[in-house]
Amino acid sequence: MSVQKKLGEIKLSRVTFRASSRPQQENALQKSTDPLASRAIPAVKPQQGEGAQKAADTRQSGSTISLKGLLAAQRLTRELKNRVALRRKTRARTQNCSPITIINEQTPVNSANPVHRFPNAHVKELIEEFLATKLKNEPYDPCTCASLTKDLCEDIKKIVRRVTPPRYKLICSMAIGSKHREDIMVTSQCLWDAYSDNVTSCSFQNRTLFCVVLVYAVYFE
Repeated sequence: MSVQKKLGEIKLSRVTFRASSRPQQENALQKSTDPLASRAIPAVKPQQGEGAQKAADTRQSGSTISLKGLLAAQRLTRELKNRVALRRKTRARTQNCSPITIINEQTPVNSANPVHRFPNAHVKELIEEFLATKLKNEPYDPCTCASLTKDLCEDIKKIVRRVTPPRYKLICSMAIGSKHREDIMVTSQCLWDAYSDNVTSCSFQNRTLFCVVLVYAVYFE
């Protein structure tokens, strides 16, 4: 009985050993003989590697983009703060600055010193308006130009006298010519006080004639 038990144990152990070792050998044979399995395994691994690399690249690019945006936003806020600070400084300087003292024009020693100077710009506007109303539709006639210039000079002196300060003498000179002839140039030269005296020149022209007016304002002490 003891011998039979030992033989049975040996048989059972052999059976269990064979049963446990056969599936492992069959799996090893299938792996070695199956060409598709050997080809499929390396094909899957690169795909997994490429996907992981793409995910890493996207993460890296996203991190770099977000970092660039953050730096740009910080730079923009810094510039805005600097501008606001500069504006505040300029406003504070303008508010706290001392008033500017304007130095009056000094009168030369040998010149006259009128209380009010001759209004050259205002006189020029008045003469231009007067010539436009009087000579807008006036045709050129050499026979009537002499009397026309005399009348216009008297009218201009009356108009200018209304806005001229006291103690000023007025001299009016006028020239009228035809536009169909050659051009002319009107010049003048005189000896006077450049500080107190002044001159106004105006010109006007229509289809047939041109007119040049000179008004001298000489201060008399």
